[in-house]
Amino acid sequence: MANVRLEFKASAGDGDPQTRPILILGQLPNLQRLPWAEVRGKLQPRVTEEVWKGGLSSLTPNPTDSCPLYLNLATLAALPSRVSRHNSPSAAHFITRLIRNCLPPGANRCILMVCERSEVFASACAIARAFPLFTRRSSASRRADKKCVTVEFVLIGQNNGPMEFTTLKVV
Repeated sequence: MANVRLEFKASAGDGDPQTRPILILGQLPNLQRLPWAEVRGKLQPRVTEEVWKGGLSSLTPNPTDSCPLYLNLATLAALPSRVSRHNSPSAAHFITRLIRNCLPPGANRCILMVCERSEVFASACAIARAFPLFTRRSSASRRADKKCVTVEFVLIGQNNGPMEFTTLKVV
C-alpha cells in the first residue's frame, strides 16, 4: 500500500462507480440520515434510489457490516453505533479494518466518510492508517503503479456545514 496517494477533498465530485469505485462508510444512524441527493451523483447510473434504500435496510452492524450496491465497485459499510468506554465515539479502530476489507479495487478510488464534525480528525487518522507508507512485503515495494484514493467527508448532525479548507489542510 506504499504506492497510494491519499487526497482529502471537500468534494470528490460526481463519478460513475464503473470508472471510480466508491466505499461509503459511517455509523448506521448517520448513514440513514444521509439524503439520497447527497450521494446520487457518485452512484448513478449504476445504483438507483431503491437499491440505496435496500442496502441501508439490510445493514446490521454487529460490530460492522458491509453491503455491495453495484458488484464490488460500490460498497456501503456500517460502523458500530454503540461504543464502550475503551474506544472513541468515532469507532476509528473499525474504520481501518473496514477499509482494508471493503475498499473496491482500482487505480482511482473514492471513500465517502459520513460522520459528525467532532469525529473528522479521528476518522481521517484511521483512514490514513489503512495506507501505510512502509510495508515489509517485498512485492508491494516493487509495484510501479500509483493508486489514488480520494476521501470526502459528509457531515451529519449539528454544525453540518461544508468542510473548510483549513480543516482539510490540517487533516
